[in-house]
Amino acid sequence: MAEGASEGEWVSDEVAGMVAAWDRGEPVTALDVLGRHPDADPESAIRLIYEEACLRREAGENVDTSEVVRRHPRWSEELRDLFACDRLIRPSTAVADFPDAGETLDSFVLLEELGRGASGRTFLATDPTLADRPVVVKVVSDEQDEHLALAPLRHTYIVPLFSEHTIPERGLRVLCMPYLGGATLAEVLQDLAYLPVATRSGAAIVDVLERRGRPIPGAPKVAGPFRRGLEEASYVDAVCWIAACLAEALHHAHLRGIVHMDLKPSNVLITADGQPMLLDFHLARPPIQAGESPAGRLGGTQGWMAPEQEAAMRAVSDGLPAPADVDGRADVFALGLLLRDALGIAGKGSEPVTSRSRLPAGVGVALADVVRKCLAPQPRHRYADAAAVSEDLRRHLNALPLRGVRNRDPIELWEKWRRRHPGAFAWGIAAMAALTALTAAVAFWYIDRVKRVEHVQTTLADARRDLAVGRFDAALQLLASGLEEARSLPAVGRLRAEMEAEVRLAKRSATAAELHALADQIRYQHGVDLPADEEARSLAHACQAVWDNSGWRTASDSPSLDPEAEAQLKTDLIELAAVRVDLLTRSGDGKDRQEALKLLNEAEEAFGPTYALDVRRTRLAGSNQDPPLPKTAWEHDDRGRFLLRSGRVREAAEEFAHALDILPQSFWPNFYAGFCALRLKEYQAAAAAFHTCEAINLKAALCPYNLGVAHEALGLVEKAQSDYSRALERDPDFAPARLNRGLLAFKVGRLDEAAADLDRGALSHPDRETLGKIRYALALTRRAQGNPDAARTEAEAALRLGVKEARSLLDAR
Repeated sequence: MAEGASEGEWVSDEVAGMVAAWDRGEPVTALDVLGRHPDADPESAIRLIYEEACLRREAGENVDTSEVVRRHPRWSEELRDLFACDRLIRPSTAVADFPDAGETLDSFVLLEELGRGASGRTFLATDPTLADRPVVVKVVSDEQDEHLALAPLRHTYIVPLFSEHTIPERGLRVLCMPYLGGATLAEVLQDLAYLPVATRSGAAIVDVLERRGRPIPGAPKVAGPFRRGLEEASYVDAVCWIAACLAEALHHAHLRGIVHMDLKPSNVLITADGQPMLLDFHLARPPIQAGESPAGRLGGTQGWMAPEQEAAMRAVSDGLPAPADVDGRADVFALGLLLRDALGIAGKGSEPVTSRSRLPAGVGVALADVVRKCLAPQPRHRYADAAAVSEDLRRHLNALPLRGVRNRDPIELWEKWRRRHPGAFAWGIAAMAALTALTAAVAFWYIDRVKRVEHVQTTLADARRDLAVGRFDAALQLLASGLEEARSLPAVGRLRAEMEAEVRLAKRSATAAELHALADQIRYQHGVDLPADEEARSLAHACQAVWDNSGWRTASDSPSLDPEAEAQLKTDLIELAAVRVDLLTRSGDGKDRQEALKLLNEAEEAFGPTYALDVRRTRLAGSNQDPPLPKTAWEHDDRGRFLLRSGRVREAAEEFAHALDILPQSFWPNFYAGFCALRLKEYQAAAAAFHTCEAINLKAALCPYNLGVAHEALGLVEKAQSDYSRALERDPDFAPARLNRGLLAFKVGRLDEAAADLDRGALSHPDRETLGKIRYALALTRRAQGNPDAARTEAEAALRLGVKEARSLLDAR
């Protein structure tokens, strides 16, 4: 604070200085000013931060207020309240220069505009870099972050994201997705509105797809399983199946911490093949807790929101925290609205149906109760999650009693039983006539058997649901229970065989998931530099233990995983075998080389010849000649890592580029491409690669950390600090991020923040080199804080850890 200046005067002087500097084209940030005033009170700090945001807007920059909040965690709560009020009085100044059909945008040729809305415009386009493949290109302002919600979602009923690019000079972000033809559910319902629900059919939905849908260029017209299923279904069953698929897609997103927030018929695509797909994640966000002032965008469509979502929007507009939780159950409410609209159920959402006469033909009381439960005003009275909605809808389609609502219509229960046992009624009449002498005990025995068989069938269905969402332990427990009961029942051999096959599938799925986690951990920790000494022996033992485990081998009677999962399992196993061979080869011991050759033979026998195995066999033979060039993305990735370990960074970068040509959204080639760019000091390319990595994997701390390293090298200090903070949110004990963020704080004079980060980093069990750097940084910080004794202690520790620069601090007087 300037001598003689009052508390208010120094802030006013600094604000005037900031304005003058920006007018001269020499921007001064709030962090620059606060570095000179580390003891600034909250009110002064917030005034400076807000002034910087205003100056950036006046300069034509886009200001992401949630990013500003993340950069200043010390005053995050006050800043959220301030920007919430700011949004009410200041419209966004971001100007996006949207294209029109006929233009070429980035590498895409925009053929036709498919639609436009508040979030942007959507085009049918071709991608010349991939043989003019037809794609959908969604163009939004570069402030939008829909790609961060969509990238980690990989589900049969969610439209996948192929790629994401920004065009800063036009203020645009370009999202590329597959073109699947078809029409939205809103278009389907609009075209069928003139027909009563009782006269509609699944075939009528297919007719709308024929009229509305654009053909996929170059694709043969094939009636796939989804389309055939729709053609054969009743209208009500078709709607239930579509809703069940959407519920599974929502549950997939909810498990990954993403709430859609804008489910409605226009955001549901029915593809040309009849497959339902969930669209438009531009409002998607993490759940909101009661009392939280949510950062970032919060929105929804009027008439398609749950009560708690509307209440949260009103509260945020008034500068207040959310009054109640907004989570996946808000999407369940929207799914209930969609079902009610599509099925033509009259009445208010939560109003119970008391008679069949008030329901459209084909809609039973149980199905109406499912809709009613989805639309309960209080979230706690709805289905607990979207998976439970999907389960009840699929049970309805299979004529089974529902689990989430009361089965209160006895006529409907009887009709469902008849559908499951089509010959049972006629058989019962004949049996009564011919076997009137049978005792009541036989009848009771039969009824008990039917109930027990139904219970086993229900258990099997529940296990399959758990297996589909990755709850392998729960699935195995259910299957064990169901098998035990099935073995005590006569004449259920087929059912027992189904359950036994499902047990083998569950065990194989669990093994594959554990194996993939181990392989990814190795890629993170040792993808570039193999460990040494004890850590190397431990890693070699882990790889060999997995390889020796016969659980991954496919028995002749064992059901296989889906092709993508089987391919991933094969890749992970070859990865572990390759790492084990690399560790054995490095030792130079003849016995180890023989063991490596044996492992290569076993892997080739199991999976056939591959580049990864061939190249290691060539090296074992002492030849410098490479085998035929790699073909798959993983083989290019493996060769790239070998070149990295050999110091051939430029060649490695080319291999990772080849891998990305094959699989542009593959995480590891992007990650290692960014790593190569850092080593080559190509920091813009590194930042782009790690930005893509972060969009693909929102959990890994290494992605924002390396992005921070690139931004720091480019001189973008504020972005780097935000990146390091994001890495520490994901892993608070990530010592390198603590070190780098602490050094940034030290450089701008925020000594207490620097010391806090560095102290925490030293306690996070870092490796020797990182700990030495932390101790040296702490020595510099203690000296700047005026504590020479503590500085000397830290410098001595740094010197013992091999940091020679610490000697200068010990020699200084």
